[in-house]
Amino acid sequence: MGMDKLRCTMARNRKMNIVLLAATCLLCLTVSGSFVMKGGADAIYHPPAWELDIEAEAADDVVTDAPDEPEPERTESGLRLVPLYINGALFGSCRLVDDKARISLGEFAEATGLDFDEDGLCLGGLKLELAESEEYFCVSGRYFYLDGGLAEDEGERLWPLSELGRLFGFDVIWDSASDSINVDITEPEPLVSGDEFYDEDDVYWLSRIIYAESGNQPLEGMLAVGDVVMNRVASGAFPDTVYEVVFDRRYGVQFSPTETGSIYLEPTEECVIAAKLCLEGYDIVGGSLYFVNPDIGVSGWFRQTRTYVTSIGDHDFYA
Repeated sequence: MGMDKLRCTMARNRKMNIVLLAATCLLCLTVSGSFVMKGGADAIYHPPAWELDIEAEAADDVVTDAPDEPEPERTESGLRLVPLYINGALFGSCRLVDDKARISLGEFAEATGLDFDEDGLCLGGLKLELAESEEYFCVSGRYFYLDGGLAEDEGERLWPLSELGRLFGFDVIWDSASDSINVDITEPEPLVSGDEFYDEDDVYWLSRIIYAESGNQPLEGMLAVGDVVMNRVASGAFPDTVYEVVFDRRYGVQFSPTETGSIYLEPTEECVIAAKLCLEGYDIVGGSLYFVNPDIGVSGWFRQTRTYVTSIGDHDFYA
């Protein structure tokens, strides 16, 4: 029995020595920073200097800039091509000129299934009468503005896609997310003729105030003056008709030709066309409600009380 007791005591001593040795090794490794504690939430690793140098070199090689977006497709002349969808199906592309989608009449006819006579400039049964200046075109007595005229690319004449769509009641929708255009041709609407569309009284007085105020200006200047009248008609701060706006005197005479009598002079044909363009809704003065010729008018009040928008021809325009 004594021998067995001795053996048990020696075994316990060996286990204690092993535990003490393991604890001593663990302490040494921890102090020297060469031991990595795994699995603990508070574990901290202190890498040696040589490892820090490698990490620094690797960090220098990291590319932080986002990859460049692919360049958009362009024509040989440099015009940007934009994907064109018809009823959601990819047809081809149209071209951007001055941030406006443009297309040739032939391409538009092919995309929408319309008949096209190039010699007679007849599209889908409608004859397009292009002004010599190319500032507008006429269809069935209606007038459509061509801001900047027609564009040309690779021998083709390019028309604004939005205006062509308007002739047939097609919705032309720009999708900014995909940088593409979709033309919805599912519910076309016949174009209302000018005789039905334009109010004779509006054309009469609008063309006369345009002539009296800007008859010596190019078409753009005439259109701009007419736009001020139409913007007032649309504003709750002014009367609701062209006639009432022109002869408005609630805060004094608004348009001097109504006082001098020049409002009654016969307008030129171009002034009548400018009036009809205004009635079509083309606003080139950014919603301006006032205009003044700074060379002959009292412009100080406008600069002090109104917001300057633009200058067209002899006039400055204010909101």
